[in-house]
Amino acid sequence: MARGRSAAHGPISSAKATTTGTGLPAGEASTGQRAGALAEAMHDYLEYLERERALSLNTLRAYRSDLSAFIQWLPERQTEPDRQQLIKFLAYLKARGHRSTSVSRIMASLRGWFTWQKLTGRLLEDPSESLQNPQRERRLPQVLTPEEIAAMIAAARTSRDCCLIELLYGAGLRVSELVNLDMKDLHLKPGYLKCFGKGSKERVVPIGTAALKALSQYLTERQEAPDSRQLTRYGDSRSKAAARERSQPLFSDRQGKRLNRLLVWQVVKRLARRAGISKSLSPHTLRHSFATHLLENGADLRAVQELLGHSSVVTTQLYTHLSRRHLRQAYQTATESFTHLLADHQQSLPPAVAIASKQQTENGSCAEAMPAAEEQINQASHD
Repeated sequence: MARGRSAAHGPISSAKATTTGTGLPAGEASTGQRAGALAEAMHDYLEYLERERALSLNTLRAYRSDLSAFIQWLPERQTEPDRQQLIKFLAYLKARGHRSTSVSRIMASLRGWFTWQKLTGRLLEDPSESLQNPQRERRLPQVLTPEEIAAMIAAARTSRDCCLIELLYGAGLRVSELVNLDMKDLHLKPGYLKCFGKGSKERVVPIGTAALKALSQYLTERQEAPDSRQLTRYGDSRSKAAARERSQPLFSDRQGKRLNRLLVWQVVKRLARRAGISKSLSPHTLRHSFATHLLENGADLRAVQELLGHSSVVTTQLYTHLSRRHLRQAYQTATESFTHLLADHQQSLPPAVAIASKQQTENGSCAEAMPAAEEQINQASHD
């Protein structure tokens, strides 16, 4: 279900004095105006992404940055890029030290732009049609242990900070989803919330017991705070005051403005430091940890996909590699314990019986089963 929040503040493109048609500051639109037709094509494409695809402002900024970089790199007076120029541009990016993931993202931006231009008749041929994306590095995300999560929550000194961690981890929210929550998105009695993910897609997320408790504590303190009285204006009816309260952001800063992503990042880093966690982490690390712990405890992959709001299960499958690594560690611990117990048992037997027992273990089903199990785990880790 797609429903954007732009209705709350009017169409982005209507603010012509300060923004472009894609909701970006006017100064950012100047990048490529010298390129004429290409800059116009970029502008129209970004408007299409905003209006038809309902992409977020952050995603539009990323598209603009990628396309502007390509337009600036092109020779002057070039209005119709070809395949050879695209190959040279990708080589230029690699020579400048861009990682394969960054090059793949830029290539995806260009591919979408060229496809749209061909569909709208601006290009006869798509120069990216036969090009393959660069080989992407496969890096497993950083994950915290349940003990480290608990230490971060214990390190929180305010109910707001505690609630931020509980929702990032306990509900698996993206930081953008978290900061855009309004009071009306909470449904505490049935135990769920509504959030808007990528592409302004609405998602219903269940809230766990610990997160519900943290939310209740935070909301109670918020209601008792002196600043909360400012929400009720003189002459307001009770229903109007309640409606105004429900439209307020769930998390605010000291000025009463909606909490931004940077402040959430600072809270996460501060709590990790207090908890003695030296890992490099961000708010998204808590989401990674949420998904990994679910799979480690037997959750279905499709269910985790729904909870995370992934459009494709392929994205969710990344976490199965982390859960298999956990399985491998558990297997190694079990085999070590088994080996020690077996050695202790053989030492307690009479010498003749111990020798026979050792030979039977080396030649019997136990010795064959353990390597077979290990081989299966190795195979699973590469699937």
